[in-house]
Amino acid sequence: MAWRLRGYSGDTEREVALAPGKVITIGRSPECAVHLTDAKVSRRHAELRWAPPVDDHGGHWRVGDCGSISGTFLNGVKLAQHREVRLDHADSLTIESWRFRVDDLSGDLTMAEGAATIVHSVGGSEGFVPLPAVQVPAEFNQGLLVHLFAAHENIALAEDEVSVGQAVVESLTMATGFANVAFLREGTAPGDAELVFGSGATANGRGELQLSRSVLKRARNGIFTNQCEASPGATIAASLDSLAIKQVLCVPVKMGKMFFGWIYLDNRGGDVHESSERDAPGIALAVAGLAGLSLANIERGKMQQRFDLETSEKYEGVVRALIDAVDKKDPYTSGHSRRVSEFAALLAQAAKLSDEHVRQTRECGLVHDIGKIGVPEAILRKPTRLEDDEFAQIREHPVKGAEILGSIPQMRDLLPGVLQHHERWDGKGYPNNLKGEEISQLGRILCIADCFDAMTSARVYRPARTIPDVRAELEKCLGTHFDPELGRLFLSISDHELAARIVRPTSPREAA
Repeated sequence: MAWRLRGYSGDTEREVALAPGKVITIGRSPECAVHLTDAKVSRRHAELRWAPPVDDHGGHWRVGDCGSISGTFLNGVKLAQHREVRLDHADSLTIESWRFRVDDLSGDLTMAEGAATIVHSVGGSEGFVPLPAVQVPAEFNQGLLVHLFAAHENIALAEDEVSVGQAVVESLTMATGFANVAFLREGTAPGDAELVFGSGATANGRGELQLSRSVLKRARNGIFTNQCEASPGATIAASLDSLAIKQVLCVPVKMGKMFFGWIYLDNRGGDVHESSERDAPGIALAVAGLAGLSLANIERGKMQQRFDLETSEKYEGVVRALIDAVDKKDPYTSGHSRRVSEFAALLAQAAKLSDEHVRQTRECGLVHDIGKIGVPEAILRKPTRLEDDEFAQIREHPVKGAEILGSIPQMRDLLPGVLQHHERWDGKGYPNNLKGEEISQLGRILCIADCFDAMTSARVYRPARTIPDVRAELEKCLGTHFDPELGRLFLSISDHELAARIVRPTSPREAA
């Protein structure tokens, strides 16, 4: 398990190892693990904490804003104050002038194929042109307009970083006359760059970058070109001369607080094009803006998916807590809800229901008995048969369950199954004596799954019944207790599939 937080502000870099079990604070206070002196950074601005694995969800780092004034941005999206969200490999965390990258180094992620190290110390500002100094012409010639419109359409249709990079490179190759064009992103290690998409001689056959890395360093905050009035410094000149580069242009791809990488163009050998020098900065800047907007939208979509996942995990946590609460009241039947969930899902699949309906059926099985929270433990744990008044209290659990879950929006689709899983096909069930198809499909499925698990599980007053014995009982009750069509589908499920899901609960003696 090896995670790292690496950040920079101007020429200053910071790197912090993230150790599970620790809380990593970021802020202006000297006590913070990541101490930032920027006056706009709050004393305790943000914090990172490790979330250990839970069930099928692996461990991960989470970031939360501590109520800062200026905000904490994850992949360009401002986090709500005091709200945590998970971090993934290569996430970008921005706090004022500082931009951090989060890296999971536990896998082979430290250097992507084709990554190249950028020189850190590159000297002064020769060849650098601030972004405001390069103006997009008010009127491109007709040919450039055609290329720009095509670039806009292709970039807008792109669904991921690679397709954005391909649209950028193909558009600028045609529009500018530069022979070598590349779209690059930051690499994992400090100073790395990785090729997203390139043409010409920007990379060799082994995927290694063949371009001026010093230029990339200069162009993080503005356009770099060696065709401006200032002559290149010694570091840049050596870098360009080593590759026989006669013309070079590099533009950062940014949107708001997000830096996505660079658009890099050069001509080598004896090729120097006046039209490239005149028109390329404007068209490259325009395309960089389109690419930045598209990539920002893609990142927002990813962040929304992450927020949705967070919501889903919270929902699953609520379900687990409710199920555990029922299990603690009646440990003898612990695991019943999970088994009913599996049997119900098998039946939904046998009925060829949609994936969404199978998911819904599985979830309903988990919570179908949640109303038993309102039933006294003395009744749930009674080692002998229930008296009439005690059974009357048990019969209230479908209604109580529907009342409990009715206030949770994500569970409202499950209410029919929770309320009706004890209704019978012949109308003699409870709580509403519904008959036939008056009972929801979800209720009819849960009824079969619930009864199957009850009969194949041991009770204090009887041992568990065998699968053949239970099959015979189900078949005898088709058209009375159970929906005959769904019942026959359940009987078509193999013994092997059913037996794999039968887990013996705690014995009566152990539960006492």
